[in-house]
Amino acid sequence: MSDSASVTEIPSNSHPAQRTAEIALVVATVFWGCGFTWAKGGADAIHHTLGLPQGTPFGPIFLLGWRFLIGGIVWMALFPASLRGWSIASLLRGMLLGFLCAVGLIVQHLGLDLTSEAVSAFLTSLTILFVPLLMTVVVRRPPKPALWAGVVLATFGVWLMTGATPTGFGLGEVLGLLCSFAFSLYLLAVNAILPRESPWRMTAAQFLTIAAICFLTCAFLRIDLLRLMTVARVLHVRQVWLNLSLLSAFTTLGAFGLLTRFQPRLDATRAALIYLLEPIFAAIYAAIAVHHRIGARGVIGAALILVANLLVEIISSRQKQVEPTMLVD
Repeated sequence: MSDSASVTEIPSNSHPAQRTAEIALVVATVFWGCGFTWAKGGADAIHHTLGLPQGTPFGPIFLLGWRFLIGGIVWMALFPASLRGWSIASLLRGMLLGFLCAVGLIVQHLGLDLTSEAVSAFLTSLTILFVPLLMTVVVRRPPKPALWAGVVLATFGVWLMTGATPTGFGLGEVLGLLCSFAFSLYLLAVNAILPRESPWRMTAAQFLTIAAICFLTCAFLRIDLLRLMTVARVLHVRQVWLNLSLLSAFTTLGAFGLLTRFQPRLDATRAALIYLLEPIFAAIYAAIAVHHRIGARGVIGAALILVANLLVEIISSRQKQVEPTMLVD
């Protein structure tokens, strides 16, 4: 495939193209779901090695920086098209995508240190509300009624699954909302930029941008921990490099590669709805890998998220069957 290839090679109104994109994003969500366990294991190992208390933001952000740096280098090695056809405009677009994604990821980890995991997960999942609202207010393209129905049902499902019951609204909750807003802008930017750009170039640019921002954040937090010998000692720890390898291969190269390649074929709200499957896959993998069980409330919430996606899929499929008939009449 040439470097000028874009995600719009198959028309966006093609039903097979949309179905392929939906499957690809579900696979990406599986990778992200597994990544929660790998990220926690890697960050805990970093903190243990450096003598830092668990829950500090340095470990997760340090891990983010390395996984995206490795992802960017490997991506450019695997796909030579990512090295060709660059312009100032292309670089700026890729950096914008990387900046929005980096803000969401970093703010999420900073907020985790100031609020509960459940509240953070729920607030992050509010992209499912921000995306359609932004599409309605800013882009003037409100989602179809079927998507709104799925949004409401899935939001309630996420609330049940996370067990989020905030007792107040402090800095941690503000950061959680900021994270959700940044991710919403990122999803909309992907759909706006990728149809006119090469996904190979954009993926490489955003990976390296995220890595640079993460390392700058680490330097701001603890610049003394970025000495060469300290970094080498941390990366030599088995639990660090093993989890880092899994994160780089699956949640970075795999998941973000699929997102950049296939998300622009779908409505941004539909994509955000699919991404809500992430906590389900995270819970399943955590139950298998580290024996963290999900309670009855979590099962009900997961079922509602699945029903919301199924509802949207059934209604959308019926609408696609009716539209050709209406045209013929």
